[in-house]
Amino acid sequence: MSEEPQQPQQSQSSDASVETKPQHHQQPQKKDGGSEKSASKSASITSLKESIINVYDTQYKKLLIIPAAVIIAAVVILLLSYSSTGSFFKKDISLSGGVSISAITGFSDDIALEAELAQQFPGFDISVRKLTQLGSSIGIVVEAGMQSDSDIESLSGFLSSRLGIARDDFTVQKIGASLGESFFRQLINGLLAAFVFMALAVFVYFKIIAGRWVWLPGLFVVWTAVVDGLCTLAIVSLTGMHLSAAGLAAFLMLIGYSVDTDILLTMRALKGSELKVSERIRSAVRTGVMMTLTGLFAVMAGYFFAESETIKQIMFILSVGLVFDLVHTWITNAGLLRWYLEKRGMA
Repeated sequence: MSEEPQQPQQSQSSDASVETKPQHHQQPQKKDGGSEKSASKSASITSLKESIINVYDTQYKKLLIIPAAVIIAAVVILLLSYSSTGSFFKKDISLSGGVSISAITGFSDDIALEAELAQQFPGFDISVRKLTQLGSSIGIVVEAGMQSDSDIESLSGFLSSRLGIARDDFTVQKIGASLGESFFRQLINGLLAAFVFMALAVFVYFKIIAGRWVWLPGLFVVWTAVVDGLCTLAIVSLTGMHLSAAGLAAFLMLIGYSVDTDILLTMRALKGSELKVSERIRSAVRTGVMMTLTGLFAVMAGYFFAESETIKQIMFILSVGLVFDLVHTWITNAGLLRWYLEKRGMA
């Protein structure tokens, strides 16, 4: 008799324990909600990546419009520069001849001084830049396309009165027009010779690897190097930079950067027939883009931390050229190469 009343109590306690169980599972439900959000975000990123890859694989012919538009814009810029100035780009005195006047001074407003000189000497191409040391301005360099001693004396007198510096404290360097023009022709001939030998090396290399002459893939490599330099030169012209001998040498370095990734792409696409051409190209993209970005970050660091204007100009040209190389190698060359392989049944 005494045990029967205890039975309902046991059932009540068991019911209470059943009722309290959902309360213990409320916190994990919050965690599941957070994981669902992160999973949804990860899924959206994966979907976007797959969409980009799908467009790159299936719409590669339409993507060729992008580099074509870039090339057309570059040609227009260079033609406009030639029609207005008679040259595709501005040259500094090392290539065109002229005078360079430098002085140690606390004056650092190079932009205002250049504007004043342009008004005072309207018939000459004059540029002004700062001399820096450890990030601080320590002087001024004025370069002008002047040849006659009277013009140089007038420029020195104006700078002396404007900066408050005696003429004897100026460092004057004069380069004759004929010498500068001769130096410029030699550099251009050197660049052309280097480009021709590069093209021959590419064709011979493909001949050795493939066992036969592979003309179109080799032409794609050469074309990419050409348009990389063309588009970079258009940016140099657009910024009004006075290109120096070191700047022209930077274009020679750019050829090497461009050909490096293009040969990587071409060899990955031509070899490895056990994979589809899209997979071969994607494999080259992963390696080549990392190579280009590594070089790009390095030269950009050189541009921002270098104090020499010559080094800055070299790094600027290489930075711009590497950006264009990403477009022309992985869209232009990759698209044309895949088109070529599909036509030959090698996809």
